[in-house]
Amino acid sequence: MSLIRNCSGVVIRCFKHVEYFADWVTGAAGPVFVFLCWLLIGSGGLLFFDVVARDLSFLSLLLLSPLLVLVPLNLYLQYYLVTHVPPGFPAPRASGPDGNMSWIVPDTKSIWAPERWGFKKMIKPLTGSGRPEGAAETGRRVRRCRKCDGPKPERTHHCSICKRCVLMMDHHCPWINNCVGLHNQRHFVLFMSWLSIGCWVAAVLGYHRFLDTFKYHSEWNSWTPKLGWTIIWVLAVAIGIAVPVLTLWHLYMVSNGETSIESHDNAYLASKAKSEGLIYLNPYDLGRRRNLQLFFNLGPGGYPATTLLFPFLIPPATNGWSFYRRPLPSHPLASIKELHAPELGEGLIARTNASSGRGLGLGLGLDVGGDVGSHAEDGLGGYVMGDDGSLTDDEEGGGGYMG
Repeated sequence: MSLIRNCSGVVIRCFKHVEYFADWVTGAAGPVFVFLCWLLIGSGGLLFFDVVARDLSFLSLLLLSPLLVLVPLNLYLQYYLVTHVPPGFPAPRASGPDGNMSWIVPDTKSIWAPERWGFKKMIKPLTGSGRPEGAAETGRRVRRCRKCDGPKPERTHHCSICKRCVLMMDHHCPWINNCVGLHNQRHFVLFMSWLSIGCWVAAVLGYHRFLDTFKYHSEWNSWTPKLGWTIIWVLAVAIGIAVPVLTLWHLYMVSNGETSIESHDNAYLASKAKSEGLIYLNPYDLGRRRNLQLFFNLGPGGYPATTLLFPFLIPPATNGWSFYRRPLPSHPLASIKELHAPELGEGLIARTNASSGRGLGLGLGLDVGGDVGSHAEDGLGGYVMGDDGSLTDDEEGGGGYMG
């Protein structure tokens, strides 16, 4: 047995070294990926205007002018913002923001600020969105990261490539040489959206020019060689298929009130809850419409939806230390000790019978009461909900608490 234990320890250490090496390669190759991305979108835009736009009629240019202006404007500036805006790091609140955080709260006179261009916040107060911002900080201890020994608020995860904790971390993306987190995820999703639109604009409008590249005697009055446009058109189609899929997947997760990391955790916890006869509720799911509004900081308390059309530097709807949460059931009716799945024990908030499922204030636009009735036939009559990210800790054993 000791031999097997020693061998397994060696194997685990080898895998750890491979993981560390992969993280190092990803971090070291980040600038190369950023250069390649700028090269692709930059050359693609130049070749499109050289090969396709110059052959469009005046009427076509007039009708397509919104796309021909908004697509390159957002494509290049959103990518610039997503690569330069920090994702947000949980620096101790007492010390205030560091120099890199100046991006996050721009001056209203800045060229990046929506207020500079007449887009102002809606003053209607937020209602019915769970706990207000800042409420979670009162009387609550903040976890400590075991890896970087810094504060670790809810929904925060440690990035092994950046070597620090990231607020509301979604994932580390080598194409931006940065983490996607609280402060730059909006720019990341909008960049992918405009990239998807741009690829299909180039593919559709440039299709006839793509066919011309295979005709030996066809007229070709562009500076770009035929081979160059052939390569760009094929890349536009390929990227136009792959990136929209990723964009829709991110929007789907956003509409569920979860990040990429949390989507895996929530799926796992939902299966564990089902094995206990419970229904797992994502505490940050306020309904698809409200989730999207909070993510893009639109609607009541946020900015108008037209800001999605321009590359503005809009701050997130939360400070990263506390988040809007759905209302919790009034009375916990089950003891934690009754559960057989230890993964659920720490985050148990409440459990109710199916007959009393209605009227607990879990709706927020979601027909939870109807779901309870449908699940009751399967023996699922209770609820379990995570508490302040305790169920989504990416560290084995955790790191304790600050103070």
